[in-house]
Amino acid sequence: MEAFRPIAHWLGGAAILLGCSLLGDLLSDRLSLPVPGPVVGMLLLLAGLMIYGSVPRGLALVSSQLLRLLALLFLPAATGVFFLRHLDATDWLAILAATTVGTLLSFTLCALLLKKLLRDGGGERGDG
Repeated sequence: MEAFRPIAHWLGGAAILLGCSLLGDLLSDRLSLPVPGPVVGMLLLLAGLMIYGSVPRGLALVSSQLLRLLALLFLPAATGVFFLRHLDATDWLAILAATTVGTLLSFTLCALLLKKLLRDGGGERGDG
């Protein structure tokens, strides 16, 4: 029975991610929200994790594996750029600007969140 625990944790984590995604899609469709379903699902996951207070083991296992494979998720988008070669210079400037600003904004928000989490989490452990 002990050998099946990692599998059960992994399946539980995958179920949490899938459930949040499906619930986000459902809510986005039913409530006619201007936000895509996966974004609503991520917000639901965030709210659930904040209420729970920590990341469950299974969710951490699945998430770490997905993060290792994250580059593969960008391959379809990267190959899609190949089909945009007919755009003119103004379109490319807009795409480059949006990509640059979006990346910088994402890095900034992640850095601020990490700084806050490290500051808040460091005091609870008692560095001693």
